[in-house]
Amino acid sequence: MTIVVAVVVLAIVIAQVADDVVNSGRVAGRVEAQTYVSEVLPVVDESTSLASQMHLVRNGSSSLSRPSLESALGDLVEGSADDLTQLASLGVPAPSGRSGRLLAQTLQARERGSSELAGAVALAIGPSPDGHVISLASARMVKAGKDLMTADKDYRAFVISLPRSSGRRSLPASRWVQDPASWAPASATAWLDELSGSAELHVHADLVIVAVTVEPPVVRIDGLPTTTTTPPTTTTTSTSTTTSTTLPGTTSSSSTTSTSTTTTSTSTTTTMQLPPAGSTSVLPPTPRVLVVLVVANAGNAQITGIWAAASVVPQASTGRNGTILGPTRSTAIRIGRLAPGASVVVTLRSLAVSPGRSYALFASTGTGSLPSGPVTASPNGLGETEQVDIRVASG
Repeated sequence: MTIVVAVVVLAIVIAQVADDVVNSGRVAGRVEAQTYVSEVLPVVDESTSLASQMHLVRNGSSSLSRPSLESALGDLVEGSADDLTQLASLGVPAPSGRSGRLLAQTLQARERGSSELAGAVALAIGPSPDGHVISLASARMVKAGKDLMTADKDYRAFVISLPRSSGRRSLPASRWVQDPASWAPASATAWLDELSGSAELHVHADLVIVAVTVEPPVVRIDGLPTTTTTPPTTTTTSTSTTTSTTLPGTTSSSSTTSTSTTTTSTSTTTTMQLPPAGSTSVLPPTPRVLVVLVVANAGNAQITGIWAAASVVPQASTGRNGTILGPTRSTAIRIGRLAPGASVVVTLRSLAVSPGRSYALFASTGTGSLPSGPVTASPNGLGETEQVDIRVASG
């Protein structure tokens, strides 16, 4: 009898321990699920907020300038890629493998859709958006719509897959596509045709020289059509901010690059903006002249591969041995790239001159290969060349 009682008691104890273990596992699982939801919530919130960028591109592009449209697309592609990176770095396991896969699939599809949309827009507002190009752009946009709608479906399945005790109700709806019909081939083609026909979105590239400055400062300008021949010497402060945005989703530029450069220059000089043709700017006696240019992107698209150059070409003079020309001096520097509306102050290496001599000073900016010699004419493609006649006073 004693043995029977002991066995019964032991069974009761084992059952109680097992029940405690099961309850403990349930509590731990609930806590882990709640922790996971709280950790992924910021990532989901960020992904949800990007939908407004997508809608701005899709529904408000007619009111955007080209730089604004490119900026919105860049934010969309960068943001969707960042969301994936954040999810991968959480370090908190999902309540189930299926839940983890569904959320990852959601963010991956949104990244793909964002890149496809950016690529479609890039084709539509590119240099030659003919019927074939618009057809390619439409195909990319339709694919983008399918990816984004698949992402919305996977996200809904992800929320349902979470345990009810996980706090899943705190997660937002996170729906990117409100009108599936707007991503159908006919709607996509009509919208892209509208983009390609917008003059505001056409590429307008314009690289200009805003001002030319020399050091030492000009002491006077001869040949002006007024009686005043001595311009004031002023203190000029120039500040330029250069920001670059590469339109993502294109074949030629598959990555998104964001660069910010600030250049500030303060000097006491005379800015020639620019002296009238036929006039001569007189410099004090000096063996060298330093040229400073202000170069600006006056267009609506980023310009890359920019250079600036300066040359001094001696004007013919008569001496005992006949006509004397003297050597031509030139210098050039690579600027890089400028965003639309940005400008930069460029200080070039000083050039050797001779007191008592006259020169044609050529200031140039362009794109492509760095000039290896003097630039005395307008460069091929973008850019311009300005000429200023100078004379170095005798010592």
